[in-house]
Amino acid sequence: MKEETREITIDKNKVKVDIQIFEKKDAKKLKTLYKLWIPLNKGMKLFKARGINLPEGISESAFCIHFNGKYARALKVSKGHGSFDVINLKTCETIQIKASSVEEDLTSFGPRSIWDKLYFLDFHRQDGTFDVYLIPNKKIYSQKTSKNQTFRDMQKQGKRPRFSIKKEIIIKNKIKPLKTCKL
Repeated sequence: MKEETREITIDKNKVKVDIQIFEKKDAKKLKTLYKLWIPLNKGMKLFKARGINLPEGISESAFCIHFNGKYARALKVSKGHGSFDVINLKTCETIQIKASSVEEDLTSFGPRSIWDKLYFLDFHRQDGTFDVYLIPNKKIYSQKTSKNQTFRDMQKQGKRPRFSIKKEIIIKNKIKPLKTCKL
């Protein structure tokens, strides 16, 4: 993997983004990290503790590697607001990656999260495979997070919207995975 800085435009503002670009050979290193996470996660459950969330370094990197160098992981945004995880190297679209390693997720978003596209990675099988879903923005922003509020309402109030992407969007809307990948 290599790191570099790129200038992109977000909301008509030019910003500099430090990115991490992956090569196919990085897949082996990522698989090793994932295999280290599995026993730690299972071990915590033996102690009746909550499992360890899948680190974003694994999910975001896995996405970039499995989409053939089209994407790079965003490490830092200079001179501007940036809450995205990945950028498309050709179009400069900003990408939010959400992932879960359990059957039913509870996904949280920051009150100022913005992106062009959102992908959900489902690692629930915990065998190194994961399904990749493109989640329509209109489904996210209109998603009910309580009886009287939507995702967008909560963001406007500076709150962190939380709900299950898998249950409330993927299953209810019968969204099929774009692809299934293996670390």
